[in-house]
Amino acid sequence: MVVQACTTTNANTVDIVVVEAFGRSLTLDTISARIPDNLNYDDSTMLADRIVNSWIREQVLLSQAEKSLNEEDSKFQRQIQTYRNALLISEYESRFVNSRLNRDVTDAEVEEFHANNPELFKLPEHVIQAVFFHLPEEEVELDSAKHWLQEADSITMPLLEKWCIEHSATYHVDTEYWWYLSDLLDQVPLQIYRLEDQLKRRKVTEFSSEGHTYMLKILDHRLKDFPSPLAIARERIEEIIVQDRRRELLDNLRDDLVKEAWSLGLISRDSIPL
Repeated sequence: MVVQACTTTNANTVDIVVVEAFGRSLTLDTISARIPDNLNYDDSTMLADRIVNSWIREQVLLSQAEKSLNEEDSKFQRQIQTYRNALLISEYESRFVNSRLNRDVTDAEVEEFHANNPELFKLPEHVIQAVFFHLPEEEVELDSAKHWLQEADSITMPLLEKWCIEHSATYHVDTEYWWYLSDLLDQVPLQIYRLEDQLKRRKVTEFSSEGHTYMLKILDHRLKDFPSPLAIARERIEEIIVQDRRRELLDNLRDDLVKEAWSLGLISRDSIPL
């Protein structure tokens, strides 16, 4: 680096000062902390130079800003103080919450929230539980696969999955998964003519399209604008519950600190003159 280092000493440490500007200094430790350990010498040197040059530009601009802005401008000073206060409070609250927040949400909590707040989870479109497979049209015996698809239980789904792998079929055999209708139709190009009747059908639907044979079994469905199944809403519910806990922690913290300050005589107030 094209910089000259000097050292300053205090009672506890010896910091290597790489560059000074306007009464401020940038130390070697500060630069080193910003350089990844896995960089080679040349890359480390280039990055160090960029860090130093960036710091110098920042100090020049900061000095100019401090000279140009009127230090007596009360509005500007209030803005600086407001920003500083917000930054300090935000960092303190974040550390407080992160050290205490319980992020584990039980199934019972999720189920209770879902049951008590159905209006929060209305579906934007129809959703479907379904299993299916498709493969190129060819001379393949499909009777067993069709039977397993029709049964769609814990015994037949592993058998169907094995069959699909052996025949290089594209398949989905997770009976708990909910598809949005538009996503399912991307996988299975089913012709829609009487949608609600088709969604209620619980027998295997078989059809051909663009040289492929498709088989689909609908297991369950929910209609648009109705409350969503729990499985779809679970992730959002967990986030809501955790955020509610976070708000409660912060509300209790703020209330407790204010009560403590009053009890210690650190706050005094008078009536507001009208």
